[in-house]
Amino acid sequence: MKKYLSVGVLTFLVVAVSSQFAAAGHDAAVTGDFLKTLPEDALLVSNIHTQPIYDPDDKKVGKIEDLLLDRSGNVEAVIISVGGFLGIGDKEVAVPFEAIKATEKGSKTWLTIDATKDALKSAPGVSFDKVKGVWMVKEK
Repeated sequence: MKKYLSVGVLTFLVVAVSSQFAAAGHDAAVTGDFLKTLPEDALLVSNIHTQPIYDPDDKKVGKIEDLLLDRSGNVEAVIISVGGFLGIGDKEVAVPFEAIKATEKGSKTWLTIDATKDALKSAPGVSFDKVKGVWMVKEK
């Protein structure tokens, strides 16, 4: 399932970026619109996706499962897997992207959230609808 999610996110990113260039009248292959500099403080998706997330006391509370982007490419929400053991009995919850803080510890990106594992476990759950290809809040 993670493979399909990763492929889905990458496909969405390609479509979103392509449509942004098309809407703005840009064609990178024709006009040569390439970045000459990159933001030094950018947060890489590869440093977020499938990474553990910790509470303020450095206790692991879960793992980042997915990122939800709006149609303009902004990250709106983060899906976090909490609880369970080896992927069994876990629960996915959605939090706003702004709730996630990233810091550097050594040479690694350390992700934290100002919430306990119990608070995340009691949050409304979400599930991935394979037919629609979207995350949805679970009905109780």
